[in-house]
Amino acid sequence: MRNHLLIVSTVATLAFAPDLAAQPVTSAAPAAQDNAADIVVTAERRSSRVQDVPIAISALSGDTLRAAGNNGLSDLAKRVPSLTFAQSFGIAQVFIRGVGNNFFSPGGDPGVATYADGVYLSDQEATAVAFLDLERVEVLRGPQGALYGRNATGGAVNLVSAEPEAAFAGRVGLRVGDFGRIEADGFVTGDIGGGVLVRASGQVRRLRGYARNELTGPGLPTRLDGEKSFAGRLQVRVPIGAGSLRLIANGYTQDDVGPGLKILADPFPQPAQFLYGVRPSDSPRNFKSQVSANRRDVWSVTAALKQPLSNTIDVNLIADYRHSNRAITYDQDGTEREVSRTTLDTRSHQWSIEGYLQGRSGGFDWLVGANYLEFEQTRVTTVPGLLPAAFLDPSLPLTLPFPFRFDGGGTIHTKAWAGYADGSLKLSDTIKLRLGGRYSDDAKRADEFLTFLAPTIRGTQAKSWGQWSGKAGIDVTPAKGILLYGSVARGFKSGALNVGAFTPAVKPEINVTWEIGAKLETADRRARFNLAAFTSSYKDLQIVQIGPISQILANAADSTIKGIEAEASFRPVSGLTLGATLSYLDARFGSFSATDQRRAFQRFDLTGNRLPLTSRWQGSVSAGYVLPLASGATIGMDGAVQFRSEYFFTEFNTADARQGGFARFDLAANWTSADRRWKVSAFGRNLSNERVLAGLAVVSPLLGSVRVASLEPPRTFGVALDISF
Repeated sequence: MRNHLLIVSTVATLAFAPDLAAQPVTSAAPAAQDNAADIVVTAERRSSRVQDVPIAISALSGDTLRAAGNNGLSDLAKRVPSLTFAQSFGIAQVFIRGVGNNFFSPGGDPGVATYADGVYLSDQEATAVAFLDLERVEVLRGPQGALYGRNATGGAVNLVSAEPEAAFAGRVGLRVGDFGRIEADGFVTGDIGGGVLVRASGQVRRLRGYARNELTGPGLPTRLDGEKSFAGRLQVRVPIGAGSLRLIANGYTQDDVGPGLKILADPFPQPAQFLYGVRPSDSPRNFKSQVSANRRDVWSVTAALKQPLSNTIDVNLIADYRHSNRAITYDQDGTEREVSRTTLDTRSHQWSIEGYLQGRSGGFDWLVGANYLEFEQTRVTTVPGLLPAAFLDPSLPLTLPFPFRFDGGGTIHTKAWAGYADGSLKLSDTIKLRLGGRYSDDAKRADEFLTFLAPTIRGTQAKSWGQWSGKAGIDVTPAKGILLYGSVARGFKSGALNVGAFTPAVKPEINVTWEIGAKLETADRRARFNLAAFTSSYKDLQIVQIGPISQILANAADSTIKGIEAEASFRPVSGLTLGATLSYLDARFGSFSATDQRRAFQRFDLTGNRLPLTSRWQGSVSAGYVLPLASGATIGMDGAVQFRSEYFFTEFNTADARQGGFARFDLAANWTSADRRWKVSAFGRNLSNERVLAGLAVVSPLLGSVRVASLEPPRTFGVALDISF
């Protein structure tokens, strides 16, 4: 009932308050001044206001994300229609319009492409560093096959760092809160001579953890879900003639207890219960953990050259190299006995280069380019443990422990290149035609191995795929403040190899989406309303299935996705900003059946089942007010509620892999000095203290458990101080 009332209130807000381009809640900037619709974006590699871009796009400023805690991709799910976020074993999983990736092993790719300063991020474990000192985040919804290419079948997330500035400036911020939260961040920028601009940024985070370990003793973790990390970035922009060269070096290191991986008790007894009569903790935020460790190191260097060739033509070159190491160990059985533990050891490196020309001639805007990428990732999964002997020989007792060791994984080598072109032609003062296309070629090779109750098996397989993707559309501006558009887009997600599973290659995904939309705003820009409606035909959806000892990626039948998205904001009086987002999604499998190992390996007809991690309804309602004081200082107050209807983590849509509908409330208040140099903030997040699953993975019972879950943070409080100079 509560969720229904929230949905009704959101619809009412949309009806009486035109616009929204992801109007967020912020405690770091006055709400009335932080108008996301006025953010200039480069989503189409051309600078435009959000309201002037004829695609479904949301933009969030870096100040907004920082005020919300800058928790990475998870913050976007609270503010962007049709976007959901999950994580398994600390690995990011982003879904837009029901398209994403729940396969987190090497060899597969996400369905939502993530870019940092123009560079595609292949490693889903290495996005944390990119959320430091951001200028903005752009979220493009729907296939982006022309400019963003492979693996953008659901959309793209474009992370844009704050650039160096000529005027000397800086900021230092401190945030403290419950659960042992201590965070500090800041930047300094300026001209060091000769027009050379520099910007240095840093961030330190400490968090004791939200979850308590019921086990005590030397060497055992006392809390889980903690964090101890450092991120840094150094940028240098050097003038070269009429253009510039921008050099970016990023680094990130993390060494803590890692995410709280909750082993959920299962109706069917798990190995620890057969052997010793023990079960995982039933308390939602309590664990029984023998071990928990998490180490992650990421670094990258990027060079971006922009140089005019003439008054109407520019050349852009981006070269990048990045490397990451990540090792996580957790208690696989979640009991007081040492039955099994799992270690995931992942290493990757990527280098890429891209170049494109863009120009303007009369009413014709064009862009043509090419890119090349090499990505290598190695994952080794190690599980030492005990199994009931009866699992291997029914004549033996269930209480007799049989030691085993599972080792599996391998290395995936990816080489990808693409050529693309995009342009728009002005047919009249009010009509513009847009057309873009790309040809992508991906080649993958897997060197894999597997050891489990038998000699080691080794093998190599290779596969390549080539596909066209692109977009065609038309937009009409019949009057000032009105933009109408329609488009058809084709997205391509690369095929996959199940590294370590010794199964055949999986076919690529193809998503064809038809979309119409409208962007409306009043002449004074005080009210805006954006609406998009779409239907997608999703072919060869890649779906995760659970085999006897590992995940297996397979192609499902065709799927159909239909939806409506609305964003609105309204400033009825000076200082007051109201905002709302709402999306409805109908995402279902076509003719499809699969075997469920959790239900005695029976095969079930899944036709009409909902795609994983998709809610029918989701949205937000926000309000912010800035009160000016006689001294020139201001007091800001912000509130927001985010809601989602139920969703499932697997294709079977069963109750034991379900997150029920919920609503979360956030509140914040801040005082800003008259000279805008001092800011004091207080905040409360998830005030309704909703228990929300951040992710749920179903694994093989032979490795010690069945369902491994992660929880989003509970109710939290904190205060912050920012000093600008």
